[in-house]
Amino acid sequence: MAGQIEEYLFNKLELAIEETKSTEHCLSTVLFGLHGDFEKLKNLLKDKSTAIKPEEYRENLYLLNNLLTQWQLISKGQSIYSPEALAFAYKLDKRLKEISKKLEGGEGSGKGEGSSTTAAAATTQDAADVSLTGNLDTYRWSSRTVDPSKVHGFEDKERFLERLLLRKESKNGFKAFAIVGMTGVGKTTLCQLIFNNKKVKDHFLPRIWVCLSKQPEDDEDNSKETVKRMLMCLGVDDEIIQEAGKDQNLGLQKLMFALRLQLMGKKYLIVLDDVRKPDDVRNWDECFGDLASESTEDDKCYGQLAYGLPKRHGGTVIITTRSEEIAKKMVGEENLHRLPILKDDEICWKIFKDSVEKDGKKFPENLMPLKDMIVDKCAGLPLAAKMMGEILHQKLPKQPNTQTNPAESQNQQQSQQQSTV
Repeated sequence: MAGQIEEYLFNKLELAIEETKSTEHCLSTVLFGLHGDFEKLKNLLKDKSTAIKPEEYRENLYLLNNLLTQWQLISKGQSIYSPEALAFAYKLDKRLKEISKKLEGGEGSGKGEGSSTTAAAATTQDAADVSLTGNLDTYRWSSRTVDPSKVHGFEDKERFLERLLLRKESKNGFKAFAIVGMTGVGKTTLCQLIFNNKKVKDHFLPRIWVCLSKQPEDDEDNSKETVKRMLMCLGVDDEIIQEAGKDQNLGLQKLMFALRLQLMGKKYLIVLDDVRKPDDVRNWDECFGDLASESTEDDKCYGQLAYGLPKRHGGTVIITTRSEEIAKKMVGEENLHRLPILKDDEICWKIFKDSVEKDGKKFPENLMPLKDMIVDKCAGLPLAAKMMGEILHQKLPKQPNTQTNPAESQNQQQSQQQSTV
């Protein structure tokens, strides 16, 4: 019976691979090549079938079938060139390489007690990491750093935001505005540019970057989690933050008061990146209402973010969000700035080339005839161009004796660090 299960799974994988081959076309074959990747893994697994334990062989067949099914679902459900699909393809390509490396390296090959269990656990985790349940970017994380030399098409927008940030404050000495746009249009990148703009850096102190994307270890109370992250970025000790927030009834008010004390009298700049409204938080609208509203000691508003943002001293808040509804509630429609898609195809091509050529890898000349097709699939989205380039970059062979540019290496290291004050 066990042999019949493996035979069924193997035949199922073969049929799915053939189906994937029939749906691939010129550009998707060059960029993704998933048919070839799965074909190689199928043959490798077949060669290893007698060298590894039956349970491990079966687990890997389950895994490959699962991953290929997920790719088929997403490619049928939406354009494979959407930012979400490209992000999945990027992760899937990396995962397939890891599986291949495990099989070729003989990890969990049946030698030693418990090796099959370890392999099974590893493959199960592989599948979970690339799962399509929920949003693909649920655990996305952004930082304050960016390499300006790799950013194209935002020069005019950066100058506009610079003037907006540096002009005379409003009547209450506080500004709040929102950058709104669809996924992948460059909201975060634009804010990274202005956050690191020299004139802006000289004008504001402190400057804090707070990514609000959901993380596995988050506090169940989204409002508390937001303020906790702001306090962490301001350098407040973690023990103090946890102590203030643990009160079930007054935790949020205590955190807001701590935030207000930290920012009082300062010309601060705060970027709240990727603001979303959780489905299961009832007090979200109350907490994240009009950021520009002023508070008095008589107001019962200590649980509102506006209370934690002192006015009168030139403080400024920028939010990025996909939702115009959220932006209007937090900053008002008059302070909403919509970020359109890129109109210049050459800009998308530059972004794509930069992503392919990094780390000293050479741009394949055979892609030049596909240029028009590639920029068309980008649909004016910088993230789509970048992700397509990243996927192709992973597939290119490493260049021998490549010298890394020290400045580029430093930028890469900085981009991996989380934001601090």
